[in-house]
Amino acid sequence: MSAIELGFSFLLTLALHATVLLGAAWLLERAGALKHPGWAELAWRTALFGALLSASLEFVPLPGDAAHANAGIGVGTGAGMDTGTGSAVAPSSTSAGMDVAGLAAEPPPLASPESPARVPSLATAAARAGVEVPDLAAWLLTGLWLAGLLCCALRLLVQVVGVHRLGRAAKQHGAEAGPGLSRTARALADELAIAPPRLCLLPQLQSPMVLPGANVLLPPWSETLPSPQQRAMLAHELSHLQRRDPAWRIAQRVAALPLFFHPLARHANRRLDALAEDACDARAAQLLGSGRPLAECLAACLSHAGARAGQPALAVAMAGDAGAVVRRVRNLLENTTMSLRPLSPRLRRTALALAVVAIVALPGLAITTVASEGFGDRIMSRLELDGRQNHSYRSRSLTGEESLRLSGDVTLNDTDTNVVHLGKGAHLEVDQTRDGVRRQLHVFGKDGVIQRRYWRNGDERPFDDEARQWLAAALPAMVRNSGINADARGKRILQRGGANALMADIAQMQTDHARASYLRVLYANATLDQAQLQQSLEIARDIDSDFELRRALQSALSSTRLAPGHREQLLGLAGEFSSDFELAELLMAIADEVPASGPAQDAWQQALSRISSDFEHRRVLEALLARPGITPDGVQAVLESAARLGSDFELRSLLEKTARHAGGHPAVLATYMARTGELSSDFESRQALSALIQAGPVDVATANAVLDAVGGVSSDFEAGEVLRELAARMPADQTLVNRYRAAARGLGDHERGQAEKALDRFAIAG
Repeated sequence: MSAIELGFSFLLTLALHATVLLGAAWLLERAGALKHPGWAELAWRTALFGALLSASLEFVPLPGDAAHANAGIGVGTGAGMDTGTGSAVAPSSTSAGMDVAGLAAEPPPLASPESPARVPSLATAAARAGVEVPDLAAWLLTGLWLAGLLCCALRLLVQVVGVHRLGRAAKQHGAEAGPGLSRTARALADELAIAPPRLCLLPQLQSPMVLPGANVLLPPWSETLPSPQQRAMLAHELSHLQRRDPAWRIAQRVAALPLFFHPLARHANRRLDALAEDACDARAAQLLGSGRPLAECLAACLSHAGARAGQPALAVAMAGDAGAVVRRVRNLLENTTMSLRPLSPRLRRTALALAVVAIVALPGLAITTVASEGFGDRIMSRLELDGRQNHSYRSRSLTGEESLRLSGDVTLNDTDTNVVHLGKGAHLEVDQTRDGVRRQLHVFGKDGVIQRRYWRNGDERPFDDEARQWLAAALPAMVRNSGINADARGKRILQRGGANALMADIAQMQTDHARASYLRVLYANATLDQAQLQQSLEIARDIDSDFELRRALQSALSSTRLAPGHREQLLGLAGEFSSDFELAELLMAIADEVPASGPAQDAWQQALSRISSDFEHRRVLEALLARPGITPDGVQAVLESAARLGSDFELRSLLEKTARHAGGHPAVLATYMARTGELSSDFESRQALSALIQAGPVDVATANAVLDAVGGVSSDFEAGEVLRELAARMPADQTLVNRYRAAARGLGDHERGQAEKALDRFAIAG
């Protein structure tokens, strides 16, 4: 295996393993199976480090590997194909996973005339199926990955240097902490059973932080804190040392380096950082008997640091992102810090054993750069380089295989049986094996004259009548099944025989790509009667690929030649989609063309109801909202459809986009509030209500609706935030103010005081 094949194979395998492991951790957490912080931390660390380990195991040579062929997911780069024999060149591996077949780019060039022709056996063909990727794409993707890896590694190196410089600055310019802080630190270290750390005051710091090497750096203002807050601050920082969080933070970022492109890897680091902070908050609250001193200390950090605390990214700082600190303060004040009940050693050992089994087993699911030899696959690709059109088609079946390649301006005659014109540098290659006989043809230009070279079973022969008869029989079927020049050829068939002739031709096609390409020509250029539309729908139902089906339907539904009622029938094919993504893409593409009401809108809504993914459902509804001049009835329909969204996040995201349409329309506002009431998360409820208030204008009806909804928010913090935002925008209506005060009475003392203070603007105005 070449270096590029090895790198490309490792990249794809790593992405696959990371998606499996990190996706499993994400799903478990979303499903509520990782409520215990110990399980959550173990799951995310196992996924992050396990992905790198399991992908690496795939490429560790083991004894006897050379005798085994890879049965993983094959991704051919062209470099590993023996084009003379058609056999696969497999790298050594021990994996025994799954085979897939899919889209490939152009097939390998024709073999030399001296190469013998051999048809792969059924056993060999069945054993290997895969996806082929052009060498150019493999080089490009691997190069981009290596460049990104280098940039991220340099960035991490800069961060490591920043931490080192900070530690050196503390030694050279830092001041020893006062005796009070030192005594408290020693006492807490004894309680936590760790060595007493070195405390250092550094003037440029805005937040306390821990560095590798048991160094605790403190800002000068920390000495002015009340004694309980100082104890809380040191308890939090020493808990980081007890957990070895500084070392873990660096290790986690090193493990995520090769996965810099993967969103779940970045999410894993964020979750692990958050879990570490929550664990130390909980430990500090336990040591002090209350979370309030630490909450007050965090508030002091924010007041000194602003929105962001200035510190190296690898430093474990007490107050980093302001939003996270606000959440931690709320948890501490509401006594909802995480549980410190440790996992039992037996459970932890069992979990680690299962994780090791999963990591060792994952190399069986591998992506390797092997040129596969499957059967029953028909592959079409189109590539444009430097303005030159390059088409390639390949088909394998039990009876043989064939391939067609066109490069540049190649013109066939009206029956697609011969080449009649070649542009500069253009050429055509045909390669077909049937009944044990391999025929190859290369058509190219030389001195302005079309030249043909023909081989039969590897022996070059004259392009005689026998060769012409073979080409006249083979080429039209290849052109038809490849979809090459579908637009020109389809229009030509329509002109000669009409829609029925084109559909008869489509019925003979054996690839989804070709069927979809010619259906697009049909819908764009022919006016169909009911019988013809029904026939075209039957053809469309035979398209297995959701991508190709979506292309065909999108062209049809956008056509101006559709008769009344045809759009509804075409939308009825939504039941053929298995992919929520492709169905969502179709509905979004035609959202502007579907009437706001009537049978077509009903059919569109029925198609939308088939989408089970909340994410895709929300995307489609947002496309509806983006329609120019959407009416209140249209917004109402969007909000009614949103009742099927089960995810608080997706529903809240949609409500934020809908908020600007709700004001001034009682029915829309009522439905908006009904959807808000279905949110189970207080945070998401507050976000939805805030979006409504900020969208404005806030009239009496809107304010009353918000006050009604606030009663359903159980978190005093979130309810108080909504009330303060409402007070800043609601009208000066005494009845409304009285209702506001009644809602504020149900809050805790701190939140109630803040809510009452927000009403001061009315007193000033008075």
